[in-house]
Amino acid sequence: MAGRSFSRDVSRARALGLFAMGLGASGFTQAAWADPLPTSYQTLNYGTNGTFLTGIRGDNIVGNYTIPGTTETGGLYYNMTSQTWSPMPVATPNGANYPGAIGSSPYGPSFGNPGGILRVVGSYQTAESAPYDRSYLYDAAAAPGQTLTPLAYPGSDTLYTIAHSNFGNQVVGDYDTRLATGNAFIYNIDTGTYTTNNVPGAVSTTAYGIYGDKIAGGYGKVEVGGGIHAEHGYIYDQTTGTFTSYDHVGAVATHFEGITGAGRSGEYNLVANWVTADGVVHPAVMHIDALGVVTWYEIDIPGAVVSSNSAYGDNVIGIYVSNEGGVVSINGFLATIPGIYNPIRNTATLNFADENAAALSGRKGDDIINSGTIHATGNGGLGMRGETYGVLTNTGTITASGIAGAAVELHGIYGTFLNYGTLQTTVEADALRTGVDSYGSVIVNMGVIDGRLAATAGPDKRFENSGWLGVSGTGPTITHLISGTFVQTGAGTYAARVMETGSDFLEVTGTMRLAGTLQASFPTTSFAPTTTLIVATQGITGTFDDVVTPGLPALFDASVTYAPTAVTLNVAADLAGMAGNTPNQRAVGGAIDRVINTTTNGLLTSLPAALSPLYGVSAAELPGALTALSGEAYASTQTVLLGDSLYSRQAVMGRLRQGTYAGEAGPTSALGFGGPALAYAAPTSSGGPFPIKAQPSAEPAFNGTVWAQAFGGWSAYGGGRDAADVDASIGGIISGADVKVANWILGAAVGYSRSNAKMDALASKSDVDSLLLALYAGTSSGPWKLRLGASFAFNQIDASRIIAYPGYVGQANADYDGGTAQVFGELGYGFALQKLALEPFAGLAYVHLNTDGFTELGAAAGLTGASNTMGVGYSSIGLRAATTVELPGGMALEPNASIAWQYAFGDITPDAQLAFLSVPSANFTVAGVPLAQNTALVKVGSDLRVSDQVRLGVAYVGQFADQVTVNAVQANLAWRF
Repeated sequence: MAGRSFSRDVSRARALGLFAMGLGASGFTQAAWADPLPTSYQTLNYGTNGTFLTGIRGDNIVGNYTIPGTTETGGLYYNMTSQTWSPMPVATPNGANYPGAIGSSPYGPSFGNPGGILRVVGSYQTAESAPYDRSYLYDAAAAPGQTLTPLAYPGSDTLYTIAHSNFGNQVVGDYDTRLATGNAFIYNIDTGTYTTNNVPGAVSTTAYGIYGDKIAGGYGKVEVGGGIHAEHGYIYDQTTGTFTSYDHVGAVATHFEGITGAGRSGEYNLVANWVTADGVVHPAVMHIDALGVVTWYEIDIPGAVVSSNSAYGDNVIGIYVSNEGGVVSINGFLATIPGIYNPIRNTATLNFADENAAALSGRKGDDIINSGTIHATGNGGLGMRGETYGVLTNTGTITASGIAGAAVELHGIYGTFLNYGTLQTTVEADALRTGVDSYGSVIVNMGVIDGRLAATAGPDKRFENSGWLGVSGTGPTITHLISGTFVQTGAGTYAARVMETGSDFLEVTGTMRLAGTLQASFPTTSFAPTTTLIVATQGITGTFDDVVTPGLPALFDASVTYAPTAVTLNVAADLAGMAGNTPNQRAVGGAIDRVINTTTNGLLTSLPAALSPLYGVSAAELPGALTALSGEAYASTQTVLLGDSLYSRQAVMGRLRQGTYAGEAGPTSALGFGGPALAYAAPTSSGGPFPIKAQPSAEPAFNGTVWAQAFGGWSAYGGGRDAADVDASIGGIISGADVKVANWILGAAVGYSRSNAKMDALASKSDVDSLLLALYAGTSSGPWKLRLGASFAFNQIDASRIIAYPGYVGQANADYDGGTAQVFGELGYGFALQKLALEPFAGLAYVHLNTDGFTELGAAAGLTGASNTMGVGYSSIGLRAATTVELPGGMALEPNASIAWQYAFGDITPDAQLAFLSVPSANFTVAGVPLAQNTALVKVGSDLRVSDQVRLGVAYVGQFADQVTVNAVQANLAWRF
């Protein structure tokens, strides 16, 4: 055989005195078979370079393959359920799959899964140890970094050490001190000690299999009369300390490759290769019943030379070598041998009501398979009961409901339970428990265990959860108890219910290794902020890959804390920390967090009824719910009120610009209501430039003016990501009167406006009625013009909003007052270019808004709001232009326009301090849609001078900024007297 792929057979081959299993040996070319029926089999290959299957137990198959481009082999694991290959024991870059090795091969596996409680033994060779092998024990349940234990029989004269099989706490194999002989050994995993176990008087002994208290292999011995029989198979009974020899009829050599239970007490199957005198190797299974009667089952794959290596149940694995067209290929096979395995089986529905008895039970070594349904209802009644060395397998459903009953109960030494189905019990019974006489029980869950574990009795248990383990339903919480080693793989889920009265609890007296999923379910909305779910007295390694929390309201965040011996679940409301939420949503969430995260009697505080629908809101719906609760509209209303201050400011300043030029004609009178203030241009004797004062002597003198302006506007404020958009409108009128005193215009005005703001995304709106009072003054000095004003608006605000999110709908209303005060001023410089009058100008304004506190009515989830103030400054710089077009009848049309840049500073982002009516302590601050910081102001209009006394005007006013647009119209009337 190429390379090291059969290094496990070196000592056996020496004892046989032949290498019939070597590629090209005479046994392969001289194959002659008895005439058995062809064996039912499937080829099981990894790649195309040669696959050697060496061990099987349960769903686990191990073997090796020839590493491409070499004569070395690499270890393999194959799972029969998932039908997947993986490296064994660990992947390495060179494909040997053992750290530091040039080649390796695993042999006997136990029950369990990689990452679970699977144990595998094997051999490896390094560049330093070549040509001799060393061995290893792989234990998936060990702590990280401790899963591999090198095995080397102690002694300076040891050459090879090759471990072949493991069961319970023992490993068996061979070691050589010289190439002429081999020695069998037993390795105790618990103590780390080796014992030689040779057949008395044998020249060479091998140990290839162990199952229960039986060890099997082969030995060579000098026969009576001096002859040498190449090899005998043997079974060693550890209980009695006796060897029993077996030979196939007609064989000159018989060797057992392994031993396994045959399903019934005292019955075994031994995989064998036996050799006839012509050197041909024959594979077979020897079945021995409880009375010691032997039956041989031959294995035949037509056209191929076969070696059988291991068996479990009615499955046998090995290799076959074929020669097709001169091309020799080495293949793994998985064969089925009917009749060699006879466990106790149930495929029906058993309704078992007996007390203190089991629906299915056996004796030492009995295997039991349930693929049906068992209902155990009697007090103390059991679904299945296992004994020493017995393997219980459940692929169906087992329920237990009697007081002190159990779905499965394990007794005896090294009993095994493999669950692929469902165990389900009531609180009065246990899903799985062990008896006080149990020792070294092996439990592998790949299905569902829905009920309590009570498995503290008996030491050295190994429990693997590669399925679902927990308790469903809303009954009282339970405590799982188990002693030994507990391992959850990446495929496993441990489920615990967390409730007001406590939580399900898993206590392991021993060690624990974690992976997979923690499923913490929450049947109620009241629970402790910190709950210890798991304790392992001798330490916990690993962590859960995932944590899922069914039933936990989305407003909570759960995390897991790992201590050396405990796993703790931490739960807290964390709306403020939700990724992707806006600042306002986080602010509202933070207030709710503070309510919930205040503990009472060790439990998180429940939300009041007005807010309790939040418990049912999904994670995707929470941001919308927080927005609905936020009251953001109250902050944005302040933005609208501050923006509305522009209308009164423009009206007053426009009147001052007109009043500055009272009595002027020509372009300087092309002021309109709100037209530009223009400077005088000095006339020249040649008639140009344009004479500003055409006929001043004809102008009547006016000492006072009464004026009025009607206005309307439509605004759109974009909130961006952090606030809702606002659409606003306003309509109003302002009227005033002024007089000329020396070089000053002094006046006063009064006005009324009604504005409304709609925030559709917030289902909110507000209507504001405002009464305005203003004072103003203006003067000029040559081309310089100074204009000043102040105003105060009494605001009456009527707000309403619909609070709607899953589980809650309500309408909240609030009426409250406010006041908008402002002072403003402007400095201009006027001059004319022919018929065009121009005025560069600069302005400054300060607006102060105050709003009263309020209490919403009509909605249990409503808010109270605190009084609030904010101040905003505006600076502006721009240019005005105007001209005059004379009309018949002494009238004139005076077009005018202006453009300016306005910069806002101060409190440009409004906020509102709010609190929930139902929880006044849950206060928070939200921000509204901001004012634009940089704005372009545009005005285009025209005045009609009807006479020297009467002037009419109309104008469009626009504001344009990032996310803010205002469009307004103005209509003016002025009468001078």
